[in-house]
Amino acid sequence: MIVTFYSYKGGVGRSFCLANVAVQLARWGNRVLCVDFDLDAPGLHEYFRPHLSSPPDGGLVEVITGQADWVDVVEPLSVPDAEDLSLLAAGAMDASYPDRAQALSWPELFAGHDLGWRFERIREEWKDTFDYVLIDSRTGITDIGGICTAQLPDVLVLCVAPNRQNLEGTLDVARRAALARDKLPYDRDGLLYLPVVSRFDSKEEYERARSWRTTMAEEFAPLYASWLPKDQHDDHPELGLVERTTVPYLPYWSFGEEIAVLDERSGNPDSVSYFMDNIAALLAHRLADADVLVNNRDTYVSAARERGRRDASQGFTYDVLVHGTSGRAMDMYDQLVGLGVRAVPDRLADLSAVRHFVIVDPPPPVLPRMQEILDQVQHDPGRLVMVVGTASDQVSSAVDVVIAVQEQDMGPHWEGVLVSAARVLESQGDLASAHVLAGRALEVARVPIQASLLRGELARDLGRAEQAELDLTRVLSLAQPDSPEAQRAHRLLGEIYRDQDLLPDAIRHFGAALRSGDDRREKALVHRELARIELRSGEVGEAQRHLVSALEHSVGDPVLEARAAFELGSMLVDHGDLAEAGGQLVNAVEWNTLPLDDQVTALRQLAYLESVAGRPHGAEEYLKRARDLPVSPMDRADIIIELTRIRRDAFGLHQAISGLVSEPLEPDDVVVRARLNEKLGNLRLEADEKLRAWEAFTAALVAFRRLGDRAGEVRALIGLAAAEPARSEVHREEARRLLTKLRGPEADLLWRQLDAVDPK
Repeated sequence: MIVTFYSYKGGVGRSFCLANVAVQLARWGNRVLCVDFDLDAPGLHEYFRPHLSSPPDGGLVEVITGQADWVDVVEPLSVPDAEDLSLLAAGAMDASYPDRAQALSWPELFAGHDLGWRFERIREEWKDTFDYVLIDSRTGITDIGGICTAQLPDVLVLCVAPNRQNLEGTLDVARRAALARDKLPYDRDGLLYLPVVSRFDSKEEYERARSWRTTMAEEFAPLYASWLPKDQHDDHPELGLVERTTVPYLPYWSFGEEIAVLDERSGNPDSVSYFMDNIAALLAHRLADADVLVNNRDTYVSAARERGRRDASQGFTYDVLVHGTSGRAMDMYDQLVGLGVRAVPDRLADLSAVRHFVIVDPPPPVLPRMQEILDQVQHDPGRLVMVVGTASDQVSSAVDVVIAVQEQDMGPHWEGVLVSAARVLESQGDLASAHVLAGRALEVARVPIQASLLRGELARDLGRAEQAELDLTRVLSLAQPDSPEAQRAHRLLGEIYRDQDLLPDAIRHFGAALRSGDDRREKALVHRELARIELRSGEVGEAQRHLVSALEHSVGDPVLEARAAFELGSMLVDHGDLAEAGGQLVNAVEWNTLPLDDQVTALRQLAYLESVAGRPHGAEEYLKRARDLPVSPMDRADIIIELTRIRRDAFGLHQAISGLVSEPLEPDDVVVRARLNEKLGNLRLEADEKLRAWEAFTAALVAFRRLGDRAGEVRALIGLAAAEPARSEVHREEARRLLTKLRGPEADLLWRQLDAVDPK
């Protein structure tokens, strides 16, 4: 592809834009030639001066005058990571250059020396030799400009500043180029135009900047018409494209001739490089599928980057192509990319560049594109077609795709893909399948550190301690002693030996984990383990020291920080340091990241601390928060009973009864209903409300019978015996019958309670 960069006026950053786009295209693996056709004011070589072995000793002037063939004056450029980037300068940059350039007679060259035909031949040679030829054209409307804007290019990049003179002049040149193109005596496709707004400052005058973008989108609409997709469900698709190709004005890059993409991180939308990537990606895609650039910029640029990076040993640029336009297709693509698969949407890749295919939600008839995919696979049985969204689905998720692919056919990156897929299965609780994938990753890994670490961790979780020990020991033999992998392996080995009660070995590995790496999360986990070991040994002070260290290393990780604060707070409660315990437990609860059981425990401990401190209202609030969590019915009943006790001790018997009666009960929540009616019956007895106590115990007895809870039935019958003296013997006799079938400490306690209500 030959691309001319043109500007109606100077000073709009045309050469700057060309140099940056050229470098990115070359870094993406393309063969790129930069041509300085601004013979009156050459300067492209200044951008590449640090990357030239010597100043240009020939160039386009020498080619035009017949003194040199173009291949003899092309200079290779040593730009980092750009292996195939070259420059054809304006000419030999010596004192005689201005005179030689001004002596060129363009009418004579065209009429007497057949310059038009010569450039046609050169054009074909350029297209055969390079993937991209980027021409830096001079400004204004000139004879030489016609060569650059009409004869040579496939695409005309129009660099325009946001003012009326630049805009109208640029549009006029575009019209002139189209007319001149039609008059060429050569067979040529229609000229494509890519407007690029440059030196655009949107930070100081936001409203004016937005207005100018809208104006330019409207003015450029006819230039986009031949290649911008129409079916975007967008009334103004041009505006989104203008925003993606507007190069911002950053004063830093206005001094000297520098290449921004060599210094900036291109993923930052506030950088010049971000927009240079967008322009380079449009050219790499031949201006196709520009709506993807507008709606999913990173995908578009990533696909452009991969076009030139076909793995020589594998022969494929992409692992998987995702065919489909549904939301599920885009989800599949995003999942695959997230796992590290080199995936690409259908519209952005040639089928020959893809190893395997995923067809999502295929329509009943086999459409032409689907048939092309099937033909590719038919000619190469090693390639797979996987289907999502039919009665005979072959895959349903990105992990299923990874499982279906044979890893020996993939590149060295596939170890990371398998490890990532195994991590997904691990997070879903499918440890056995995750373990299998980790084993497959181990087979393809060159240095199997990550795969061994993962399989060792999974083997430990599956109770396969011997295999876990072997895998984790392998990690220690392969990884650097101070690496994060060695640190994690030491910690996991410590946990294995702890579970086997081999505490000296466990402590040895935990100590090595603290010394071997700088991963703060790993250190926090190790300190927690050491604290538990110290508590088992009765060393409370050492345990507290480790938990404080765990908390310090957990900062920034809300899950781990909450767990460390909870464990420290709980330990302090058990050992009487209530003030410090409260602070830690409050922190743990407010993170809202604790597992449900720990969250409930922390809230109940805080309620206890508030009660001890004489703050019953605070205790109430913490217990209400615990009650409203999605706890089990038994836990909910325990919490409400505890709340009732707090109210009775602080506010009196009648307020406790009132609060308990007002507790909302679900009709099918039989456990809570049984427990709370039993508690209510006991409170009614204490208040000498025997009739109401009888009602509560009767409701409790019915609920306990539904649950098959014999101990509960006995307790309800004992309550009825106390509430209904006239039938006391009947209730006590039934309680005795049930108690004969119960054994253990609870049965002994119930016998004593039954004897207490016997009037004899």
